[in-house]
Amino acid sequence: MELRSRVVEMGKTGIKVSQVCFGTEHINCYTPDLGGKVLADAARYHGVFFWDTDMVYGSHPQIAAGLTKLDRSEVVVCSKTYATTTAAAERDLARIFAELRPGYLDFCLLHRVRVDLETVRPALDVLVRAKEKGLIRAVGISTHFVSVARQAARIPEIEVVCVPLNRDGSRIDEGDRDGMVEALQTVHAAGKGTYVIKTLGRGDLLYDLPGALEWVLQHHEYIDVYNIGFANLAELRQDLALVNAYFAREGESDRSCRD
Repeated sequence: MELRSRVVEMGKTGIKVSQVCFGTEHINCYTPDLGGKVLADAARYHGVFFWDTDMVYGSHPQIAAGLTKLDRSEVVVCSKTYATTTAAAERDLARIFAELRPGYLDFCLLHRVRVDLETVRPALDVLVRAKEKGLIRAVGISTHFVSVARQAARIPEIEVVCVPLNRDGSRIDEGDRDGMVEALQTVHAAGKGTYVIKTLGRGDLLYDLPGALEWVLQHHEYIDVYNIGFANLAELRQDLALVNAYFAREGESDRSCRD
């Protein structure tokens, strides 16, 4: 059977994404053209067309190259900013567009938010205004704080929430694993898109890759997307096979085609 990611909708954004995301932090060592080819091949041959990056991953050049190899409508791109002020957000957004040349961003997130969300409201408003201009399709946040994730559920402008989640509860800066699970349930119930990172604890759980993925996949009822953290197509195929095998056992319908 062809090995392709299932396709899901990110919350209530109306944006269809590959359930398995290509987190591009690990391909910044490739030349732009090689990295772009890896990304394009992931989309073409394995249906992994949701590409995630940020301002400091160093992978904007690889994504920009990948975007030249496919029609823009075939790819979903997310980038992020650490900005907390109007000026910083405007500067970062300009840089993102200059480096990626994406035409538009599908998602743009305030990244690793550690404070009350009203504190970063000026930066959030910049993203909201960019959405109103058609530059961004959906706005969100990423956070390693359980309390911030819970707060995001109550803010209408936030459409997507990205958090770490893994069996060990590592990489959570405030709160614990069970608290993050509860926060995800609250966020998802509020109609937000959800995706999780650090599913393998940034490598800490590689010694039991199948078991670690199995644990986080068991929470799929309130998680839309999994950013597992592979660095090449071989690792992608390994992880995607485990994900698809889990859903096959669960009897989930096949959503591997974009319809």
